[in-house]
Amino acid sequence: MKKFSILIAIAALLFNVATAQKVNRYTVKSGHVEYKLTGNTTGTKTFWFDDYGLKTYTEIKSKTVTKMFGVKDETEEHSVVIINGDQIYNIDKLTGTAFKMKNEFRTGFEEMAAQMTDEEREKMGKEMLQSMGGKIIGTEKLLGKTCEIVEMMGTKTWLYKNLVLKTDSKVMGIEANEMAERFEENITIPASRFEPPANIEFEDRDEQMQAYMNGGSYSDYQEMLDEEEEEIDIVPVNFPFEDFQEAMNNFNPEGYTRTMVMNRDGQHIALYMNGLAQMISIIATSEENVEGNESEFSEFESFSRGGKSMRYGTLEEDGTISDALLVKYPEHDMYIIVMGLPATDRNTLAGWHEQLDF
Repeated sequence: MKKFSILIAIAALLFNVATAQKVNRYTVKSGHVEYKLTGNTTGTKTFWFDDYGLKTYTEIKSKTVTKMFGVKDETEEHSVVIINGDQIYNIDKLTGTAFKMKNEFRTGFEEMAAQMTDEEREKMGKEMLQSMGGKIIGTEKLLGKTCEIVEMMGTKTWLYKNLVLKTDSKVMGIEANEMAERFEENITIPASRFEPPANIEFEDRDEQMQAYMNGGSYSDYQEMLDEEEEEIDIVPVNFPFEDFQEAMNNFNPEGYTRTMVMNRDGQHIALYMNGLAQMISIIATSEENVEGNESEFSEFESFSRGGKSMRYGTLEEDGTISDALLVKYPEHDMYIIVMGLPATDRNTLAGWHEQLDF
């Protein structure tokens, strides 16, 4: 993988992580749900959330019983996962082990939640559902709340304002059901609910970039990127990150929401999204990263606009196809790359670039 392709893969990674995170945001500001677990897994699940899901507390006490080839297996779980601001805390109360890590995408999601209406959040959730092959098959009242019944991959889910109140799943003979028995909506929750216990020592895993989906797992895609970057060094850009942030704060493309602005391996990256189907990414990278990979741009169209030398074309990396505009800034020894998903014409990309001030 070449230097420039790594930048494209990183932008695709951020898009994937952002959409995964977004689907977990609710149109209810705060709440408390108590679930009963039935099927092969029995027990209870307690869930607290605030700031539309940017702060969460999840505790599960359960036993899972399965039989395979006549062999019975029993597994117990008592876990707590807390997401609060910059940190994610994971506690296994049975083994006494615990770890913490940075929540890399907090800032972007706080901005997104503040800028989106309840209707926009609901629309976003439905777009994600459709993109994964799901469909709404009806409605039903649970605990006095009208829920949409969603069917996807052998699982039925009852959603109230993007919040799960019931799940029925039977996949490969394994039955797993959740049923909300108590739901409090838009309540005041003490800040201490989202603080980690003081008497627990946490292993620090900040060096591992992890994307959580309701307590999910390590990203194999990120591991692949890390391995590739060990082999090929990306030259850091000299342009100050603070100046890049200021430019992004002043860039507000119509219909898009700024999701995140971050520095990754010396490159500055900003991500803007319109629902879940459209994305703009802005990358500031060193001249050397672009000009050292001229073969990748042999089919690009060269032109000038607003006194700047530009190139426009299509890039593909691991199945991700994006139209890209490369704009040279010799005074800063850098290129600004504007990319659009899905296909975006030259004039649109150049028009977005004209709104940027570097």
